[in-house]
Amino acid sequence: MASTQGVRLDKEIQVRLKSLGSIKDRSMNHLIREAVLRYLVDEERFEREKNEDEERLQHFLDTGEHVSHDYMKAKLKVLMAKAVKVAS
Repeated sequence: MASTQGVRLDKEIQVRLKSLGSIKDRSMNHLIREAVLRYLVDEERFEREKNEDEERLQHFLDTGEHVSHDYMKAKLKVLMAKAVKVAS
């Protein structure tokens, strides 16, 4: 069930929303809802990735396990070769 939330927007933002809504044939409400949904998706992904990074760092600090520079260079060379082959 949807509920109404109040958002204070300055005049410039309101004008821009109305203008964009007119161009896209959408209401200001629709544009605001879409903007909030996009923000949530981005921020939720950021928080997940931040937590994963923190877990990886803690794992490294606890175990010392890591990927060597030489291993990564070799792995990247293989990936680049595959990308070049696909692009050709």
